[in-house]
Amino acid sequence: MLTITIKVNAPPGQAIGIKEHLAMCLEQYGDTRVVSITEDLPEQIKMKGERK
Repeated sequence: MLTITIKVNAPPGQAIGIKEHLAMCLEQYGDTRVVSITEDLPEQIKMKGERK
């Protein structure tokens, strides 16, 4: 069993497409299962005293 962690600097909203493409590329080496995906989106700058 091999676990690979990959960081990709891609535009927001591309996580699903990238996950699918990487899984298809890795399937030639054996059964592939995506365990988790996280997308770190940029945060907007907040003004002092501003609340959510």
